[in-house]
Amino acid sequence: MLTQLLKYRKSAGVAVTPRVHKVLQAANSARDARDFLRAAGLFRDALDQDPSLSHVWVQYGHMLREADEFVTAESAYNEALKRGSVSDPHLHLGHLYKVRGQLSKAAQSYLAAARADPTNGDALAELHRLMACGIEITPEDIMAITETTADDILEIVDPITPAAARVRSAIDTLAMVLRENGAEEDAIRFEDTRELLETLRPQTDDATESGNGEDTATAIVFDISDLISYFNNARLPTGIQRVQIEVISAALRQERRTVKICAFLEHRDEWVEISPAMFQLGCRLSLTSGDLKAPEWLAFLTKLRLAMTVSDAMAFPRGAFLVNLGTSWWLQNYFLYVRQAKTAYGIRYVPFVHDLIPVMASEHCTRELTQDFISWALGAFDHADFFLVNSEATKRDLLRVAALLEHVVDERNIVVVRLDADFRKPTTTSLSDRELSKWGLGRSEFVLFVSTIESRKNHIGAFDAWISLLRSHRPRSVPKLVCVGNKGWLNDAVYARLASHDGLRDKVVMLSGLSDAELDLLYRACLFTLYPSNYEGWGLPVTESLCQGKVPLLSDASSLPEAGGAFAHYFEAGSTPRLTKALEQLIFDGSFRTDKEALIRKDFLPRRWGDIAADIANSITERAIALHPGENAVCCAPVAILGAHHPIVRNFETRIWPGMRSAEIFRSGSGWWGPDNWGCWTKARGGALNIGIPENVEGPLRLYLRLHGLPTGSCEWQASVTGGKTEQGVIDPGAFKWVSLTIDLVPLDRCLNVTVEGEATLDLATVTGGLDPRIVSVGVAGFYLCHADDAKARSQFLEALALGNLDDLAYNRERIGNAAVAPCEA
Repeated sequence: MLTQLLKYRKSAGVAVTPRVHKVLQAANSARDARDFLRAAGLFRDALDQDPSLSHVWVQYGHMLREADEFVTAESAYNEALKRGSVSDPHLHLGHLYKVRGQLSKAAQSYLAAARADPTNGDALAELHRLMACGIEITPEDIMAITETTADDILEIVDPITPAAARVRSAIDTLAMVLRENGAEEDAIRFEDTRELLETLRPQTDDATESGNGEDTATAIVFDISDLISYFNNARLPTGIQRVQIEVISAALRQERRTVKICAFLEHRDEWVEISPAMFQLGCRLSLTSGDLKAPEWLAFLTKLRLAMTVSDAMAFPRGAFLVNLGTSWWLQNYFLYVRQAKTAYGIRYVPFVHDLIPVMASEHCTRELTQDFISWALGAFDHADFFLVNSEATKRDLLRVAALLEHVVDERNIVVVRLDADFRKPTTTSLSDRELSKWGLGRSEFVLFVSTIESRKNHIGAFDAWISLLRSHRPRSVPKLVCVGNKGWLNDAVYARLASHDGLRDKVVMLSGLSDAELDLLYRACLFTLYPSNYEGWGLPVTESLCQGKVPLLSDASSLPEAGGAFAHYFEAGSTPRLTKALEQLIFDGSFRTDKEALIRKDFLPRRWGDIAADIANSITERAIALHPGENAVCCAPVAILGAHHPIVRNFETRIWPGMRSAEIFRSGSGWWGPDNWGCWTKARGGALNIGIPENVEGPLRLYLRLHGLPTGSCEWQASVTGGKTEQGVIDPGAFKWVSLTIDLVPLDRCLNVTVEGEATLDLATVTGGLDPRIVSVGVAGFYLCHADDAKARSQFLEALALGNLDDLAYNRERIGNAAVAPCEA
């Protein structure tokens, strides 16, 4: 009793004695001064006086961890757990194990923290990061966190579903009564409203089998790999992400059609199926807020990652169409597994090409993006059964790039799906105009510019036009420019221009991470919108502006005239004086602006997302009907060129040229990691090559393979080829070695099946400081094929090796007289 009476000070809300309180104050001061050892000693003194203070045990552990006293820190956190502190000690034990490289133990601690407190966003975020790195978690742990963490949080974030169900039921009843009383037109109106409410209906897992007996030969499988990748780093969808969400959601509501969703997992090199319910949940949460640390968002990401971790590889419906509405540029093994799916399931691959900016306007892209995009383009032309594009402009660009690469693409195999959809969300709650004051707008007039902040979007041109307006007009008469968008690439010059002009800074407001309701408010309150982009595939903000009844001021570049039609106002792309003049007309000529708005209200009719989904589905149906019954996609072996080197390497070029190709297409099976700059590692089970032989070429042939040794340790290897004997040997650490295989007879299918297998493996994490988690075996850098008795070809090969000029023999090299160019320079 006396002890309790003496505890009249507080530490973290806990009563402590004055003496302990004084020691804790000194400890906190030492901690703030980053004197961690002294702080640890003082926290220990406090604990000696009162061992019941669980929060002080946590602080004591922090100081020991900062001082690299990991073992004692672990004991301190465990002491906190014994004294009733539930979630935080587990979290900090996870941090401790992560620092020490004990990632599995870290995962277990984060799981424990999440189970103890489902709202512990830090624990969920750390767990999500570890799973993204491929850290394995036991099924028991998966069940525990799925049932006690994610579900508990996610259950409370969907008030819409039951309310929408009640409203639908009431509408159905009312429509029936109206019909019984002869009010057919009113009944139809209510049924139209019910159709709108269908956009609120989340899909259940049963939707994966939607269609009731439909023909699975026309099944559509949407690949959302890049949407999931986007969700790993962002939440509010923009541009292409919004298109995927809306189109796939609409497709799931269509009847008589099998619609599935999948994602390609890079760390597993497999596609896995995503349930429609999980997809719809993520879409709904992504639109409600931009808060990346919200418990419900982290719970969703955790549950999604867990589901993908334990899912079996996807079994595609036979003959299905694999439709990628987004991108796959960064996935180096993507097309290898497209070939796998074509071989195993007879699927057809259909990419949606939104633009070819990294090739057509590479000056607006980073070097790495351009390199990866070129890799994707080479693969897309080799694997696509047909293309979807968003505009006639993109179609022209696609044909132009195909022609430059010497790919023959039939125009009929490019389907234009215009993205002139209704971007308004029926569930968006309107905000009061008073909310504008939080952005410093108040009653100020402003022009809205919605776009990622990057050089291509031409923010600098907009800023220069505003400077011209400020020079020509009273500053008070010039409206503000509100720029809404996340930071993209190559935007340093944009912010430098803004910082260099005082008057401009007063007139420009930069915003990001806005919700649908906030963006809706800005559209409603703005004078008009601006989109001065130098290159677009379509121009989604243009359509969004028209949906909001606002006049878009556009450059006349690429697809923008298609997106804006007769409703937009235009200026000559790249001309600041023309942009300034167009701005003056819309700002100071109110009647001109209101006449354009009246035209939009009268004649602009955006399509439903269901119509766009139907366009895609119909294009697939047409091609499915054109196929012979039972006919599936055939993945033929690519044909090699005799007397040429075929390097199996990652692309690092930033330009394209006639005849440019990627030799990764010769890889077959699931035994490969993605290409590197030198070649390609095999996996533990070995890799296979499928090499097509040109017509009229017969044996005997000689195949040379360039092998690469593991970074540490010698590796026994063996290689075999159809029509030839198996060769084997040992390759030294890090060495490159050419080996030869003789093929006496060309197989009847004119395809050489080559297998390469190493006896040893290496975890690259051990030689990369944990940065590369792949477990690899012997590498293959390329191959050279010629007639066994072709002395000239073999002499050229040996000479190129001796002089280090092997690239001169590459089958995909720049030919003399055909310099590498970007299409925009051709």
